[in-house]
Order: sequence, then C-alpha cells, then structure tokens
Amino acid sequence: MNAEQEVLEEKTFANARNAAAGSLRQLDSKKTAKRPLDIYIFNVQRLENNTFNSHYDQLVYLEKLGFNVNPVKKKCIGIASAIKEVERIGTIRESLGFGTDGAVVKVDNLELREMLGTTFKVPRWAIAYKYPPERKETILKDIVCQVGRTGAITPMAILEPIKLAGSTISKTTLHNEDFIKAKDLKIGDHVIIQKAGDVIPEVVEVVKEKRTGEEKDFVMPDVCPVCGAPAVRENGEAVTRCLGIECSARKLRNIVHFASKVGMDIDGLRLCYN
Repeated sequence: MNAEQEVLEEKTFANARNAAAGSLRQLDSKKTAKRPLDIYIFNVQRLENNTFNSHYDQLVYLEKLGFNVNPVKKKCIGIASAIKEVERIGTIRESLGFGTDGAVVKVDNLELREMLGTTFKVPRWAIAYKYPPERKETILKDIVCQVGRTGAITPMAILEPIKLAGSTISKTTLHNEDFIKAKDLKIGDHVIIQKAGDVIPEVVEVVKEKRTGEEKDFVMPDVCPVCGAPAVRENGEAVTRCLGIECSARKLRNIVHFASKVGMDIDGLRLCYN
C-alpha cells in the first residue's frame, strides 16, 4: 500500500492500524474497496438451530465455513499450559503477519462465562497479558531543538530510521536538558529505543561499548534557534524557554493550538497547517 501511495505522491501510512482505520474512514467507498483489508473473526454472535458450549469449537466451525480465524490460538488445559502458550507467542510475535502487543487468556466454556459475567468495562472471563515493548538499536544522528507555543525549547533526537513495532521511527523527543544528561546521550551514539505502551517512541539507553570517541556532546542553546531571542532556564525548572514575544515558532504553535480539538476545533485551518 505504501509503495502505491508513493507512486501516487500521496501520504504513506505509519503502520497497519492507521492504514486500516484510514481506509474505513474514506468518504468514497470505492477507495476503501481497493485497499487490501482483511479481518480475523473471533466468535459466533448468534447461530440459529445450532448451539455451542465452547469458544474454541466456534473458531473451528468458523474456519470450516471459510472465515479467517487467528491461527495463533490454542485450547489449554490448566493455567500452567496457558502461561506456557503466552510465553511461546511472545517469542514468535515479531515473525507474525500482524502486529500484536499481548495475548488474551479466555475461559473456553460459554456457560461458565455467563456465570462469571462482566464488570462495567471488561469481562471477568478474559484477561490480557501485555508483552514488554519491542526494543531495537539505531544511531542518534543529531539533536535539534523545537520551540513550542509557551516558548519551551525541546531537544529532538534525529535517528537513523528503523522499523519498530509496526512503524518507521526517525525521530523522538528528548524532553529537556536534564533527560539528555541523565541518559548520557551524545550525538553519534548507538542507542536503544522502544515504544512506550507500544505507541510513543523513546530512547531507553546508550550502547556505550560502541562509542568510538567521535561522538559529540549536546549543548543547550542560550538563544532561540528560530528568532534568536535569549533562551533562559529558570532556577528550579527543567525547561529552557525562548523569551521572544514575537518568535514566529511560538506564534505558529499558538495558532495551531487555537485551531486544534482542545481549542476551537477548526478542521480546515488544522488541515492547512498539516
């Protein structure tokens, strides 16, 4: 899909989840029909003249009917068997044909499910186990600074692009000067990154044994990188701020904030900015 998007000079998708959601939101159903969407069926909601007492039997039945059913499934006898299967899925999840951040253990007997019932939000007969975030190594090519609407100057890591948890990561925030010092980050370092909650990329640590001596220290600027006004870090604060009232970056971010969903929710103006 991304190869086709590039040929059409259109925006590519960050990951499969975004691609599916964006495809289903298309106003033109013909565009949606052209997208290679697929689905796994997880249960039978209702079936006349036929009853099941096992969820696993439902999945087998759905497969016989020709529906796509998740191939990574197993009927376990006892909690020890279930734990072993969760661990096995964790070892193979990177090789699966779809993204996953966890495994779900369910009570198979449907009558017992009815007896257990549900809380206000979740069923009592199922529980999800979340795997530790996927980690990968890349290179910290540079650190640049961005200016926010309040004048906060935020260091941004420019990374050697790497595929992580279903999307390509090429940059991530480094928060502030103290974060960089605490991690002992230098430009040119080999670093380990992960997605916090499998969503937000973050730098976890430096691979110090791969340092060559050519790495460079990052120095927080004492002037705004956009307008040149003084940049000051007040005592007791972690953030360095641009003091320029007329800073173009601050003005732009203020307009974006005003037009965003938490502000006036002006779709057209937000799209113009994007």
